[in-house]
Amino acid sequence: MDPAPPLHVRASGAEVRDEQLVHELRGLLAGTGGFEELAERMALLSDPRRLRILFCLHAHPGVRSSDLARAIGAPESTTSHALALLREAGWVRAGRSGREVRYELADGFVHDLLHDLGSDHLPGVHHPRPPHPPHTT
Repeated sequence: MDPAPPLHVRASGAEVRDEQLVHELRGLLAGTGGFEELAERMALLSDPRRLRILFCLHAHPGVRSSDLARAIGAPESTTSHALALLREAGWVRAGRSGREVRYELADGFVHDLLHDLGSDHLPGVHHPRPPHPPHTT
């Protein structure tokens, strides 16, 4: 069996010296900002409960926290705390519907990420993809 081809290749195919490569990589990193903030946001995915909550919100936007707690098998207080962390990080937003608070994903970044992680929508659920936040560099 042949190994899979690399995902990316240099357009020129020319060999790049190690020093040149390091210089290019440093330039790329210097021109890109927000690593610390992104790392903090991504750290939220390390908790299985928060990840389950995000999968649920992706599958069906507008879920109440009590329903999320039942769906993931966690206490309501734990689920509320996880939702507060996700809201603070910009992953989800809350909307009041009468006396109820319902939750949904906050931006297209998390929506696309959840698709990449294997999350899907429940049958019959078709929601517009939330807009991506402005790109900051």
